[in-house]
Amino acid sequence: MNPIAPPLAYTPLPVEGVIRSCPDDFIVDERAGFEPSHDGEHLLLRVEKRGLNTQAVAVDLARFYGVPPGDVSFAGMKDRHAVTRQWFSVLTPSDAMPEAASGWRVVESARHRRKLRRGELVANAFRIRVRGLRGPVHEIPERIATLRQAGAPNYFGEQRFGRDAANVARARAWVCHRPHPAVPPFQKGLHLSTARALLFNAVLARRVEAGNWNSLIDGDVPIDALPTGPLWGRGRAPASGAALDIETNALVPHREWLDPLEHLGLRQERRGLVLRPLELAASIEGSTLELRFELPPGHYATALLRELATLSNAAAEIAA
Repeated sequence: MNPIAPPLAYTPLPVEGVIRSCPDDFIVDERAGFEPSHDGEHLLLRVEKRGLNTQAVAVDLARFYGVPPGDVSFAGMKDRHAVTRQWFSVLTPSDAMPEAASGWRVVESARHRRKLRRGELVANAFRIRVRGLRGPVHEIPERIATLRQAGAPNYFGEQRFGRDAANVARARAWVCHRPHPAVPPFQKGLHLSTARALLFNAVLARRVEAGNWNSLIDGDVPIDALPTGPLWGRGRAPASGAALDIETNALVPHREWLDPLEHLGLRQERRGLVLRPLELAASIEGSTLELRFELPPGHYATALLRELATLSNAAAEIAA
C-alpha cells in the first residue's frame, strides 16, 4: 500500500484540475476549542501565515520572545502551501507584539492561563479552489452530494508522510532501530505520528478494498456509530472478530513497527475510518470549482479532494 496514494472508495470521476495555484486558493481557518481567559502567564497569538509551515512560525516566536522552543505551543499543524490562521501560545510576561514578518503576522492576541495543547480545536474551516477543470464537470455536483452524505475514507493525508513519503524512511530509521538516537521533541513526535499514520492507513485501505470502510462489521469498535481503526501503541487491541482479522492481516507487512511503538510510551487509541465534511458547499464558475467545508481536527482536506477529481498540486510542481 502506497501511503500517499491509498485506494479510493469511489469510482474516479474522469475530471482533472489543479489545486494550490497560489496560497489564496487553499485557505484554512482554525476554530478554537477554548475561550481566552484574558489573564495568566501565557500569551495567545492568532497568526495568519502564508507559505510557511507551523513549526517555522513557532521558531520565529521563540526567537522574538527569547524563550525556549518548548515554551511555544500550538493546537495543530497547518499546511505550508496555503493561507492559514491558527493560535499559538507563548509562556512569556511580555505583551509586545511582533511586527509582521516575512510570511506571517499576528491578527489577534489575548492572555491565557495555560499553554495550548495539540488537538484543542473544534474544527478547521476550509475554502479551496480547484482551477483548470477538464472533463465532465457536470458530474461533480452528484459526487459532492455523495461525499456530503456518505463521507470519504479518513486517511492521513500525504502531508503527514512528506514529499515522496520521505518522512516514512526517516521514521523507520528512528522507530525501528535501537537504541533510538536522541532527537528534539518535535522530531520525535513527527516520527511517532508518521508511524501511526502509516499503520492506520494500511488498515483503512484494507477496509476500503473490502467495501466496508463506512459500515460496522463484526467486532468493530464504533465511535458515533461508525467504525474505527487503530492508532498503534501499548495495550490489547479492542477490536475482535472480523474487524480484528482485517486489522491483523493489514499490519503483517508492517510488523517491524509494532513492538517499537509499544515500547515508546504510546497507548493504543482509535480513530474513525470515515471523514464527514461539515457544511460542505460547492460552486462552479467556468473552469474553477470552489469548495467550503469544515473538518474535525486531525482530518485532512486532501483525503476528501482525492475522491472528487484527479488533482495536480501546483505548489509541489513549483517546489520540485
